[in-house]
Amino acid sequence: MTEKSNLGGGPATRKKYTPAFKAECVRQVAAGARQSDVACAQGISPALLGRWQRSALEQAVPSSAERDEIMQLRAALKRVEMERDIEVV
Repeated sequence: MTEKSNLGGGPATRKKYTPAFKAECVRQVAAGARQSDVACAQGISPALLGRWQRSALEQAVPSSAERDEIMQLRAALKRVEMERDIEVV
């Protein structure tokens, strides 16, 4: 079995971050802190923080299919509310 040599002297496994930690870092940048300052303070690379920001943005913006569904649901809700209001009178 072949083992990879660890020439950099760093950990052999990747560091894992909790979703809460990632969200907090992204929140700090969204609140106005500089990306490089947040990354340095948290001990992560600015590039990693940038990936987390892009991922958070993708999750926050609904896809076209989700937007279509939202429009359909709003139309159905409006129709049901109108029917309800007509029955009350």
